[in-house]
Amino acid sequence: MSDLFNLQSADAAIAGVISPKAEDLPSLLQAWSGPRPLRVCSGGTSSRCAVDGCWSLDLRPGFQDLTLSPDRTTVRVGAGRTMGSLLEVLAAEGLTITAGLSGHPGMGYVLTGGMGPLSRRRGLAIDQLSEVRGVWGNGRCFALQPSDQPEWRALCGAAPFLAIVTDVTLACLPLTPLWVARRSGPPEQLGEWIAEAESWPDVQSLQWCWRGSEVQGLQVSLEPFEGGVPIAGQHQLPSLASSPVDGNRRHGEVVGLLGPAAAAGWGRLVPDLTRLMRRSPDGFCSLSAQQLGGATARVPVDASAFRHRDAVWKPWITAVWSAGDSEARERSLAWLEEVWALLQTVCPGVHLAQLHDHLPFHQRELELAFGPWLSELRLLKARLDPAGNLPQL
Repeated sequence: MSDLFNLQSADAAIAGVISPKAEDLPSLLQAWSGPRPLRVCSGGTSSRCAVDGCWSLDLRPGFQDLTLSPDRTTVRVGAGRTMGSLLEVLAAEGLTITAGLSGHPGMGYVLTGGMGPLSRRRGLAIDQLSEVRGVWGNGRCFALQPSDQPEWRALCGAAPFLAIVTDVTLACLPLTPLWVARRSGPPEQLGEWIAEAESWPDVQSLQWCWRGSEVQGLQVSLEPFEGGVPIAGQHQLPSLASSPVDGNRRHGEVVGLLGPAAAAGWGRLVPDLTRLMRRSPDGFCSLSAQQLGGATARVPVDASAFRHRDAVWKPWITAVWSAGDSEARERSLAWLEEVWALLQTVCPGVHLAQLHDHLPFHQRELELAFGPWLSELRLLKARLDPAGNLPQL
C-alpha cells in the first residue's frame, strides 16, 4: 500500500491487503482467523490504516459509490471516497457538505466527529448523518438511522472500534461562496488572535498552525469581512499553512485535544509553549487548532459518542521524525506528551481522529475522549465485536 497519503502507513510491512466487496464483508469477518485487529483504509491519512504484521482492508477500490437523493437534500457516499472527491462532485451540482480543512481524509473524518471551518454554523459531520450502513465486527450487517439507541450513538464518534462502515448518508447544503483571509505573526500574538476569534459570530472561524517561530492563521467566513477574499466554496479552501519540503521521508503521530473558550488561559501558556516549540526535536513538528462552538454546542451530549459539546477549540499536536530513526521517534513522542501535558489546563478533552492502540497513552485517550460512556462502549464492543476483529477499546 505504498500509495497511501500517510507515509508511516505506506511504509508498513503489512501481512497483506484485502480489497473486499460489500457482500464479502460478513463472511470475511465471521471466518477471520488471521492477526487481529484488522486495519481499515478509507482515505489513507491515518498512521494505523496499515500496520506492520497486520492485514489491511482497503475500501478505496470497492466503495466509491455516490448517489444524490431525488430532492438533492442528501447524498449517500461510499466509504472508499475521500472528502475532497466528494466535495468536487457535489460542487459540480451546486451542493456541498460540512467538510474539514483537508480533502485527503476518507470516511474516518465523518465517523470520528468531522470538524471543519463551517462547523460553528453547520455543526459536526456526524450531526449531518441520516443513515449509516455497514458490518459489525461480528459479521452482522446493519443499516441504522438516528435514534437514542446506543448502537447509533456509538457509530457517531466511535465506529472504528465496532464496525466496518460501508456507506453513509449525509445532509447536503447549497454551495455558497466563502470568504477567507490568511494571517501570520509571532507566537506572542496567539492569545490576541484567540480572544478576537472567540468574539466572532458563528459564521466565522479561525484555524491556526504554529511551526517554528511563526504562527499562520486562516480565517473563514460565510459572510464578507474586511480583507476577506471570496472563493466558490469549501472545495477551493486553501491549505491551513505552507508545507515546507526538505526531501526527507518522515513518519509521525497526531493527538487531538478539545477544550472550551479560554483566551486568557492560552495567553498565559504562550511563553511555556514557545519554549517547547523552540526545542521540538524536528522542524516539522507543529501545534495547530481549529475553532468550534456555535452549532456544535447545540446538540445534546448524549446524542453521539462525541461527548465534548462544550468544546470551542480543537488543537492537535503533530510529532514527526525521520523514517526509520527509532531514537528520533522516541524524542518526538516525548515532546508530544510534554506539549499535551501543558495544554491540559485549557484543553482537557481528547478528539480521537486517529487511533493510537500501539502507544502507551491509548487508554488515557479513550478515557478523555469518551468519559463515563466508555464503559457502555466496551459492553457494545463485547457484544458486537467479541473476537476483537477491530481495534481495542
